[in-house]
Amino acid sequence: MKKNDMRAVGRKVFAVVCAGVLVLTGCSAERPAKESAQPAETEQPAEGKEAVGDSGAAGTPESENGEDFDESSQALLQAQVRHIYSGVLSQIVAARRLPDGELDTSQLDAGFGEMRDNEFAITDIDGDGMEELIVCYSNANMAGMETIVYGYDPAAGQLKRELTEFPALTFYDNGIIRAEASHNHTSGEFWPFTLYQYQADSDTYVQAGYVGTWNKNIAERMNGQEFPDELDSDGDGVLYNIQKGAETSYEVSDYKYNEAEYETWYQSLMEGADEVVIDYLPMEYGSFADLTPAYLRMIADGTGSRTDAEADLGLLILKEEEREGEFYLDAAERLLSERYGVEIRQPYEDFEDQKNGFWEGQEVFTFTHLDAGVLDYHGGKVEDVTIFGLYPGISADSAWEKLTAYGFYASPYGETENCLITGDGFGNISVWFSEEDGKVTQISVHPFCAFAG
Repeated sequence: MKKNDMRAVGRKVFAVVCAGVLVLTGCSAERPAKESAQPAETEQPAEGKEAVGDSGAAGTPESENGEDFDESSQALLQAQVRHIYSGVLSQIVAARRLPDGELDTSQLDAGFGEMRDNEFAITDIDGDGMEELIVCYSNANMAGMETIVYGYDPAAGQLKRELTEFPALTFYDNGIIRAEASHNHTSGEFWPFTLYQYQADSDTYVQAGYVGTWNKNIAERMNGQEFPDELDSDGDGVLYNIQKGAETSYEVSDYKYNEAEYETWYQSLMEGADEVVIDYLPMEYGSFADLTPAYLRMIADGTGSRTDAEADLGLLILKEEEREGEFYLDAAERLLSERYGVEIRQPYEDFEDQKNGFWEGQEVFTFTHLDAGVLDYHGGKVEDVTIFGLYPGISADSAWEKLTAYGFYASPYGETENCLITGDGFGNISVWFSEEDGKVTQISVHPFCAFAG
């Protein structure tokens, strides 16, 4: 995408200043309710798909001849999908909302439990070769409990819902999901359930059947009609309501099947399938903290625009883990002073959170140690020092090309023209730069999350 095209995306979105307040906080305000992700510019999803929005992430890896991805491309795609899911989880944890709807937070607001009492899993549950995100949100009032299966469509660049149901779900390896009802409104001890079958053509789940029962020992009459003994051929006092397909009916006349007929129908769908045991994780940041950094490091390692890792201050953000948690601003100050002779000064005696870096008598760097930390590079280029390949004096066009190669895209949260981010959730990065006569004059970089203030 050309620079002007990318800038056009940025102009469509919200009037939230990327420089200034957002730079100082390290994260923007909570995303407006009407915006779930970058505005989708793809065609309408096919029937059965519930599109959530454009992921906003870097482009999906493709082979030039249309053949299957090689191993490295598959790994990159998997990392990208997990990065997108990390953004969804970040929004749930930090903003307590879904990318495509509200959550019932009444239990949380009342102090009953914590967000971590909910769960999630990332796994290829439908067997299509792509991992899905399963959100199990149960710390809510009964009506607000739900399990959502999200999938990602790399061709459309969209996150979408594949299924939404009450959390009492059992997954099977033949693409069937058994969803038990939240309440038993039937007249039987047998707990009613709905079966869903995965459909590869729509990449979603469709209802394959519903079962409920009428037990004569519990209710001799239903809706004014007596239990039809003549239909109870096995004499156990139980009749089944078996609904085949997507339609569901609860009429008295629907209770007409015996247990053997139920078993035959049920086994015809299950076909000896085995239950899939899902390893759920608690809904907290620590459960997915490594997903986005892993993706960004993979992008950085693979980009042809990568600069010298030891001289690029942006890459220091990605390497905190390798430095055993050393704050990236401290690492930048140490690198610049030891390798380039940059003099680090504290301009305000009573304000230790800001420092300036001087090189050859000129102020070139500003280090703001507040919140997530902000690094500014301005005034002139210092030898080979860059921020994701950018330096004062580089052309604005080249700046966009280099940043997009590192996975950045136009931020939907900044009204300034040259504001880019790597994603919405925790662990992402924002870069803003000013330009004059087509040349970059100042670069500002900081960790970014759209859902935490």
